[in-house]
Amino acid sequence: MDVSFIIIELMLMALLFVVAKIGVKIVSNKWRLLYAAPSFVTIIMVLLGGFDLYHIGVYAAAFLQIFCLFLGNDSGDEKSVKPKRILAVASTFMILISLALVLFAPDYKKMSFYEDFKTAFNTMKEHYVLTEEKGIEWDELYAKYDPLFKEVDKSQDYVENYKLWLQFTGEFYDGHVGYEPGDEGLWRNAFCRLYGNDYGLCLARLSTGEYVAVNVEGYDNSYSVLNDEHDEFGYYSVKEKFLSKSAEQDRLTLKNAGIKNGTVITKWNGRPVEEYFEDIKYYIEQYPVRENEEFYLPMYVAGIGNGMEYGETYVPGETLKSKSGATISENPTVDITYINEKGEEKEVTAPSLGIYVMRMKNTMNKIDNGVNITNLDWQKVNDDTYLIRISQMAYDQETYSGSDYTKMTDELREDILDLKSKGVKNMIIDIRSNSGGSPYFVEGIAQLLAPKGEHLTYYNAEINEKTATYERGVDGKYKMGVPSGYEGEDLWHDGQIILLVNAITVSAGDDMTYMLGEFPNVKVMGLTRSNSSCQAVTGVSLENGDISFSAVPNLLPNGEIAIDTYTDHVGRTPFDEKIPFTTELITSIFDKGEDYILDYAANSF
Repeated sequence: MDVSFIIIELMLMALLFVVAKIGVKIVSNKWRLLYAAPSFVTIIMVLLGGFDLYHIGVYAAAFLQIFCLFLGNDSGDEKSVKPKRILAVASTFMILISLALVLFAPDYKKMSFYEDFKTAFNTMKEHYVLTEEKGIEWDELYAKYDPLFKEVDKSQDYVENYKLWLQFTGEFYDGHVGYEPGDEGLWRNAFCRLYGNDYGLCLARLSTGEYVAVNVEGYDNSYSVLNDEHDEFGYYSVKEKFLSKSAEQDRLTLKNAGIKNGTVITKWNGRPVEEYFEDIKYYIEQYPVRENEEFYLPMYVAGIGNGMEYGETYVPGETLKSKSGATISENPTVDITYINEKGEEKEVTAPSLGIYVMRMKNTMNKIDNGVNITNLDWQKVNDDTYLIRISQMAYDQETYSGSDYTKMTDELREDILDLKSKGVKNMIIDIRSNSGGSPYFVEGIAQLLAPKGEHLTYYNAEINEKTATYERGVDGKYKMGVPSGYEGEDLWHDGQIILLVNAITVSAGDDMTYMLGEFPNVKVMGLTRSNSSCQAVTGVSLENGDISFSAVPNLLPNGEIAIDTYTDHVGRTPFDEKIPFTTELITSIFDKGEDYILDYAANSF
């Protein structure tokens, strides 16, 4: 885009050189508009791309042409021709200098990866509120990541830059610490290259300890590399770039070998699956709770090819220099050792079908996503049981930024009383993969179900207005401020409630788990615990993206930080029953397309 604008400016200068002569023969004030054109084009250039020192020649050239507006086009005076042409030539040289800088200067459009890191690091060091609870050693973090970001700043490798941000933010074990790249096109390309290649299956671990294949290519309900209708992140728009040329003929390799959903996998490239766990350096999501992290670990292993490191992704037509020393210039493979239907251990070599991240994300969605109905909608499960889906803690745009959720609470009160009048005894509240939102929304629901009386939720922390920081007392805890609370109505005291959660139930989703989980008639259950990230968040804009982190403490009545995990990575929200990950679950989800978790919850009443 920059080069296009510069060429337009050069063309204008050539035109103005000619017009300098024509303007004295055909006298008209309209010629002045042409001399204003370079400034007009420059303004558009700045508005679209921002001010850039490398374009200083273009800016100066446009400024010079302003003088020509006052050199008498209406006089017919030949004396004005020469100075106008001199200014046109001078402007042309200035523009050519900018063009040379844009085309040949090594630092032009250099992405400031290292400066971004320093800005984010220094801001977080000053304002991150869980330093003590998470055991963050800032000097050690800086010593580890400073040289890595310096190196990626030199190489200008945006894929490696994104990997570094995922690793850095992962050090905090905090669901509210995250990095989002600014350029959507670069981000999508990087995201596709971060998790290895797709060998036709994902891995999961049964509650009994065995590793099994899930979401296997070639089966009706499984993710297919040939399907571009439901891929996330606009992957379908770049699919051909990453798809293996032989994917269509290779895609049934595992099915033909007898591998199906639930087949036990004993080795991956000749190694036990768990041996790869220490190689997994970053994730798609944040898993502050260790047992949640362990649940997802096998899924990340399935993208690692033979002779390749975690995260290395081969793209057809390119050459990959693996950190293991291998040069990969053709489609990679993986050796999968499995137990066939006869109980025999067999091995099959599976070629890459493309990139792995889409099958892995599809697998996570099949396991984690809640009921696919509108937020705050009710659904009948059976005569005794109704479900309400809460996918985000938001009612409408008008109330989201405020604290008054009276309208929502009034509507839900009517719904609950209506269900009671119909003899409904059981309620399932589905907050699986709830992305969070307003804590006042949570209180607006909690008050309907809480035992009668006053309920305190959190205290805020006192802020030092001079330093804009939250200070701790001599006991190491933040100084407590004003509490938040509500009055319980106990509308469902004769009925039972199951709260469905998972590791992606985060922020205000954690708030709801904490509040409702303490009620005597509520059972919290899921395949995994809620995320355990509760503090209020702030964001910092960087040159090439944005970083978010926990910046405002929420305190329990005893002064401790609410909900977030400590250095032991143990979840601190209520969790009453962990649903077993079984072959029955795999068949239900991956072969039949059923919501096994919802059915399990309904049957458990």
